[in-house]
Amino acid sequence: MTNGAISLAGGRPLSWHEFGDPDGSPVLYTAGTPVSGLGGACYDETARAAGLRWISPDKPGYGASGHQRRRSLASWSDDLLAIAGHLGLDRFALAGESGGAPFTLAAAHQLPDRVTVVALIAAGGPMSPAERVGMTASARVMNWLARNAPALNTFRVAAMRRELVSPKNRHRALHGAMCAAPDAAHAAAARIEIEAVADALRQGTRATVQELALIKREWTFPLGEVATPVHLWHGARDRNAPIAFARRLARELPDATLHISDSSGHDVGVDRSDQVMSVLAAYVK
Repeated sequence: MTNGAISLAGGRPLSWHEFGDPDGSPVLYTAGTPVSGLGGACYDETARAAGLRWISPDKPGYGASGHQRRRSLASWSDDLLAIAGHLGLDRFALAGESGGAPFTLAAAHQLPDRVTVVALIAAGGPMSPAERVGMTASARVMNWLARNAPALNTFRVAAMRRELVSPKNRHRALHGAMCAAPDAAHAAAARIEIEAVADALRQGTRATVQELALIKREWTFPLGEVATPVHLWHGARDRNAPIAFARRLARELPDATLHISDSSGHDVGVDRSDQVMSVLAAYVK
């Protein structure tokens, strides 16, 4: 893993982590909510094998990136362009997972001439009541608060932060996740995610509360205007973001392919990592 950082106009720091093949075709990956750029490590080996340079930024207020008070879905494309300009990238693929999917689609909408293909993994977003069928009770509450009383999510996110920011508590959570993992790949991903969530929350709760409100309310761009090819991977057993939402995205996007994993839940990225990389590599090489 290598790290990078730049200072944007106004002095806001923007940081990222790089995984995969350092000489490979570039993919800008946006992790979920709340997950820092360290979450990109889940795809290090498979990206390397596919010849992909997996660039995983810290979103505003996560990790080492500074908070952005007037953040929007569309503004994420400016941050991605800043990274691409610094690294000398002309064209690139985009990937977004869970809560990172809305920002990824918004960037594809803003940057049609720069983006070759989009991969969405376990995409989350604003769901209708019918699309929320099967969602966990905890996710339902967080979704409702994000749409109607976003500040109240502060208490839920603060509880998550208390569990993970303390090394002792984080070790306990990691032990539980490792014991529950069905195999070595899922255990490794659980370890990475717990560290990445702790890293995302080390600055506090406000970035996560802000982000939940952005992604769970109606998006500010029409799906029908996203002309870039989009591939979606979704688990049929996903209870954080039920598959009905991914089916709607696939219907409304002009050029979309939905890949369903009947045996996966929200961890479909781990289960189908090889396939994700294979599809991306076919577009960027």
